[in-house]
Amino acid sequence: MRSKALLRALLVMSCLLVAAKIGLGLVYLKEVRFKGEALAGEKDKAKGQVAAPEDLLEKLKKREEALRRKEEELAKMEARLKPMKEEVEAKMAELTELQTKLAVYAKKLAEREKALRDAKMAHLVSLYSAMDPAKAAAIMDKLKLETVVKIMRNMKGKAAGKILAMMDPQKGAKISEALSRTK
Repeated sequence: MRSKALLRALLVMSCLLVAAKIGLGLVYLKEVRFKGEALAGEKDKAKGQVAAPEDLLEKLKKREEALRRKEEELAKMEARLKPMKEEVEAKMAELTELQTKLAVYAKKLAEREKALRDAKMAHLVSLYSAMDPAKAAAIMDKLKLETVVKIMRNMKGKAAGKILAMMDPQKGAKISEALSRTK
């Protein structure tokens, strides 16, 4: 239950971080495109005419001033985006750490579940091994083939052989065939 909550929290954090990155990129692109279109309009006007050197000098000064302002604006924008970028990077590092912890937790949980299944199987094996072979065979006749195969695979050969001998020959053959095929 706890691992599901952690997974949900991790997913939500991932989505928020991706959305923040996309939002920051779109804001930057819109500002750059808008200013780029303004400069492109100036270029189109200048192409159709041959200006006097004084006019060219004036246009170059204006362009230089516009570029300087643009550089200043970009520097300001970069200064505004830098803390956001650092925050996103910190959140990403935190998210990566949580993912690592969650992976370790999931691995431990899987190991516990396997140990529990193995313990249950060991209990069944000892239970059937201790029973009278005829009674064990009668019970196993009613179990699913895969369950019987798992139990017999873990039993000592002598005990499994006695139980198998007491079973219906057709089911015993199916069990034997399954035991020879599977690990």
